Amino acid sequence: MTNPIIIAHRGLDETYPENTIIAFKAALEMGMAIEIDVRGTKDEELVVIHDDTVERTTAGEGRVAQMTLAELKALDAGSWWNKKFAGERIPTLYETFDAVKQYGTAETTLIIEMKTLDPGSIEKICDGLAERGLLGSTVGIGIIHQSVDVRRRFYGGSPDFQCASVANTAAELLGAIADPYSSWIYVRYLMNAEDVLTAHDGGKKVIASGPDVMEDVDNMVASANAGADTIMAYHPEALHKRLAT
Repeated sequence: MTNPIIIAHRGLDETYPENTIIAFKAALEMGMAIEIDVRGTKDEELVVIHDDTVERTTAGEGRVAQMTLAELKALDAGSWWNKKFAGERIPTLYETFDAVKQYGTAETTLIIEMKTLDPGSIEKICDGLAERGLLGSTVGIGIIHQSVDVRRRFYGGSPDFQCASVANTAAELLGAIADPYSSWIYVRYLMNAEDVLTAHDGGKKVIASGPDVMEDVDNMVASANAGADTIMAYHPEALHKRLAT
């Protein structure tokens, strides 16, 4: 079995409020990578939050795209999870980059799931990663893995930015390998060792993902046994314990 990098989905969100610096730090300090969700604000800043509204994960209300960074920063993003996290804030993308730079130790430390692609986002992301030396340890998914045109645009922003193409089924694997603008494949089915070898022989690394993998620790372990480079996990601490035994 290889020693895959565990990707903590939205940070250690079983223990901490999702998509917050405290959740990211906890995962990074365990040697994991983190997956984050990125959106643009009304004033064209980039923030880390999953939903297009703030109701579920903050004490406020409204649509992220219709709020300014200052308005979003005024919201409590921790109390909804537990009152002991009162005062946690929605992080900016650059604050998250700084946390990854400070606490990350894995070869791959950051998976960026782009939810929107506002004007100037590609330049901000590529420049921010380059300034912190994080281009080589970051992979882009979300609307990136959904669109070859978006991948092409990121390649234009920096050829060192690592995009993922997607394989939802084994039948899509060869097409994902053939994609000219990706160095990773975001795999959303349970791969076997032959599939992983095919991806590696095609010059691509693998993110093992999809509901059947992320929710099932046995399937995550099977992905590790198959040779996946990274594994996206809803239960990263449970997977960490299994792989350590």
